[in-house]
Amino acid sequence: MASNNHLTLAVAGSGKTKGIVDACAAADPHEPILVLTYTSANQQELGNRLATDVGNHHNIEVSGWFSFLIGHFVRPYLPFAYSNKRVRGFDFKSEPQQGVANEEWRRYFNKQSEVRKVHLAQIAHRVNEAAGGAPVRRLERVYDRIFIDEVQDLCGWDLEILRLLMASQIPLEMVGDVRQAILVTNSRERKNKQFKFMKIWDWFKAQEKAKRLTINQESNTYRCRPEIAQLADSLFATGRGFDPTVSKNDTVTDHDGVFLVKSSDVEAYVREYSPLLLRRTVASGRKLDHLAPMNIGVSKGLGRKHVLIHPTNDVMKLLRQGTPLDEQPAAYLYVAVTRAEQSVAFIVDDPGGCQHPHWAPPQRRTRLSDQRTTSSLA
Repeated sequence: MASNNHLTLAVAGSGKTKGIVDACAAADPHEPILVLTYTSANQQELGNRLATDVGNHHNIEVSGWFSFLIGHFVRPYLPFAYSNKRVRGFDFKSEPQQGVANEEWRRYFNKQSEVRKVHLAQIAHRVNEAAGGAPVRRLERVYDRIFIDEVQDLCGWDLEILRLLMASQIPLEMVGDVRQAILVTNSRERKNKQFKFMKIWDWFKAQEKAKRLTINQESNTYRCRPEIAQLADSLFATGRGFDPTVSKNDTVTDHDGVFLVKSSDVEAYVREYSPLLLRRTVASGRKLDHLAPMNIGVSKGLGRKHVLIHPTNDVMKLLRQGTPLDEQPAAYLYVAVTRAEQSVAFIVDDPGGCQHPHWAPPQRRTRLSDQRTTSSLA
């Protein structure tokens, strides 16, 4: 029997969010649709684009994942698990409650009856079980379809909620890219820890094998030049089962491809191309602070013509010696590289065995050209 659940594994620059907006625009205006995502930035992006492109469809609701769990599971059905109790807020900061039994109220709520983020998905799952599946049955009555954007961000007990949704009668459309799995809903959760970050790909493939899910790969990127797409693909082992990226960007400029930039030339490069300057963390590349670099994790969803990356030591080894990256550093570098449309550059003084050329400022290129002309005349 064909599954109602679909996952589109889409490469960076393929138009993942646009696909959700287009599907909502094509839907019957009377069809109630729920669109879920994790980050507040993505909620705002989805809300703005749906308002612009599908403003006449008044039955589309955009919600954050945590708001969804509180509003549709915990708040209305909490008395089934804990009688005469109410949710009085959201505790975003609590540490995991080690040594507190799963049955205890204080595992899930602080002294102000605020539900703890770190255990929100677990209490949502417990409430659904205590209520005999009533929360999911209500969702089936309320919504005709559910979309989940950036689904690779889910982990821990969130996967158990996802399993409940996949077993429901609601068609579930999920979109994401596990190669960009650098954020998760709960990094400290032990449940399903073997499927955290990029390893959620293994969980999805297991669901497909069990015929709970159909996976489709969208391999066309409309953002990245072929050289950039090839570099991005090379960061991951071929055995992971990702289809090769196909670049649909055939724009030609005077600065296309992958380059190295010497530290002494960074400011000239920034003046010349106004690149998106990326670093892994605030602690790395502090010498670049005056150029307002952005952390890679914050750059998700952005696209720029040119990108300049301050490499970590591991990325330096990759560039100079070809030493492969572990999956998590590879995911961060994938996000950084695929922000670029026309060029990616790395701040590297000693190239070692790297084949990418060093960029030279215009004045140095002019001098080199003059020297070659003089040499040929001699």
